[in-house]
Amino acid sequence: MLPSIRKVVLAGLSVAVAASAAACSGQPKEEPVWAGSVQGLETPAATPAATGETPEATAPSPSAKPRVTPSKPAATAVKVGYTFPVTGGKSSYAHTHHDYPATDLMTACGNSFVAVTSGVVLTTRKKDTWSPKVNAGETRGGLSVAILGDDGVRYYGSHLKAVAAGIDPGARVKKGQKLGTTGDTGDASACHLHFGISPPCYKTTDWWNQRGTLYPWPYLDSWRKGGQKSPVAAVKAWQQKNGCPKKPTVDK
Repeated sequence: MLPSIRKVVLAGLSVAVAASAAACSGQPKEEPVWAGSVQGLETPAATPAATGETPEATAPSPSAKPRVTPSKPAATAVKVGYTFPVTGGKSSYAHTHHDYPATDLMTACGNSFVAVTSGVVLTTRKKDTWSPKVNAGETRGGLSVAILGDDGVRYYGSHLKAVAAGIDPGARVKKGQKLGTTGDTGDASACHLHFGISPPCYKTTDWWNQRGTLYPWPYLDSWRKGGQKSPVAAVKAWQQKNGCPKKPTVDK
């Protein structure tokens, strides 16, 4: 092989190896894509025109086959809808809550607690182990369900009378799907639904964050009227400011 031809072939192989390495360098994202974000989108590689470099002319080998690198689909914003968390009867709630941000929806026992948006079940508690002598914060909610919404927000309801059939960790749920029936289990003196909104944080082990980190009432006010006010921006802002507390800071 002539030296000039050998130089051209080696240059072509170098470009092909570099392209193959670039195609395998991406890593999957574990966190959900927040609605309206560009999470997961990749920055395109710089082109010779952008860098000012002049590419060296190469001649393809007669036996070389063209390499086709599959393109990755761009991440898109998740489209979600919202609905009020209690159906089947009248309910009322205040714009306040004791000790930490959450909402107690006063309603009769046996009404339906439904998924406020589509998502996946994170945790369920199907047995009431709360004891007034111990008054442990982890069991204070009695029977409960938490889901990770497709918007990246965690939603939690507790003091349930029962958890609906098929509602288990990992189960896919739709907006408005029944998660359980309202009750007075745990540390509750009357039938109501404790409703909390929070970032996913540790997903299943941080009951102190799961019970609520910001007030749900602005969103409940909207959803009750058929509105679609989203807590995504507020939850992201809270987490950027506070991180994910590793233990309860109030009402332990």
